[in-house]
Amino acid sequence: MQRMHTKYGSKLSTLLLGGLAALVVVSIILFPDRAFQSSLEGLTIWWKLVFPALLPFFILTELFIGFGVLQGFGVLLEPIMRKLFRLPGVSGWALASGLIVGFPSGARITASLREKGLLSRKETERLTALSHLCSPLFLVMVVGVGFLHSARLGVILAIVHYVAAILTGVLTRFKPDKGREDTPAAPGGQPQSEADRLPAKKLQAASIWLRALYTMRNAHLHDGRAFGKLLGDSVITSVQSLMLIGGYMMIFSVLISVIGTIHLTDTLSLVTDRLLGFMNLTTDTAPQWIKGILEIHLGAYAFSQTEDLPLLPQLSLLSAFLGWGGLSVHAQVASMHQKTDARYIPFFVARIVHALVAFALTIVLWKPLSFLLKNDQPSFLWLDTSAGGKTAPAFPMNGGTAWGLWGPVSSQLFLFLGAMLIISLLIQSFSRRNQS
Repeated sequence: MQRMHTKYGSKLSTLLLGGLAALVVVSIILFPDRAFQSSLEGLTIWWKLVFPALLPFFILTELFIGFGVLQGFGVLLEPIMRKLFRLPGVSGWALASGLIVGFPSGARITASLREKGLLSRKETERLTALSHLCSPLFLVMVVGVGFLHSARLGVILAIVHYVAAILTGVLTRFKPDKGREDTPAAPGGQPQSEADRLPAKKLQAASIWLRALYTMRNAHLHDGRAFGKLLGDSVITSVQSLMLIGGYMMIFSVLISVIGTIHLTDTLSLVTDRLLGFMNLTTDTAPQWIKGILEIHLGAYAFSQTEDLPLLPQLSLLSAFLGWGGLSVHAQVASMHQKTDARYIPFFVARIVHALVAFALTIVLWKPLSFLLKNDQPSFLWLDTSAGGKTAPAFPMNGGTAWGLWGPVSSQLFLFLGAMLIISLLIQSFSRRNQS
């Protein structure tokens, strides 16, 4: 039954991707100039924003898995991840990367963990949905400072986005498997064979640090690749994943341009006008909706530049589409899980719930957050104040790239992991005291 389901899903995804490729080819033939310009726009965002932000962390993840660092660290994070998310400790790296680095890093890391047998299918689906987040730098610096020209609005969007993500995780919590079709991961993701384990009594008696070191050594021996081979494989796998992301971004940029050229937005405007009618708005935002549904970077920029919308409806719609993520990213996530047995439907449902919750939260929290952050300016950003004291983001929209942000992003990532580790060890200590 499972084989039939997987085979059917594979055929359906092949059909959809084939139809998408054919549509892009036809679009290029009919509108070569528009297709070239729009693909160049998608390529620019990928090269200046996505590629430098994700490449180091993709390579680092593959190296950490090969050396067993991720599995050993997973043992240390087991108490907090099991307590809060009902996930193995090894998933902490994917969750932290999704939060700090942004999508689709969480999906890519989760797929790697599943391919190595460190997660079950249900855990893979849940972690993919939980780790699909916008990074703080994207929300505050790109959307807030770069698009909306206000770091305060970016901070409000970030707070709403992460609170909505937590509520989405609670609302879409999957029931534990009663008869699992796949092998569950051991604590920390260590191998399941008896030869790879300490004796049960010694393993229980050992401290969490000793178990982490043993698991790390065990996983490295189980991998067996030398450093040169592991580094080469990590670079190749990471670059292939990023090329896939860039290809989807270019494809959806072309589709957005073609949809605008042939005036398909007129059909969608019938729906958007009715939806905005509930908010007593008559602005035509169909082009922005098309961009937001298909590609989140272009969609966020389009909504932030809409001048006819009042600020609160503008931020509410922007929050909703940031939670949705765009079909371009959906396609990237599905492609990254092509070698796993994870299903797309749980991820799709989580994105819809996140969008709806973010829309409602923006309206509810708008006044309290505006009051609390009235005179605040985020201090963790590296903002360029050289132009007469005015804040100007050195980001793709202003001609810069994200390479210079690797330092602060990595610092935030490891600080967040350090905080998770401290909390996890405290939970472990309290549970040991209660048992004794």
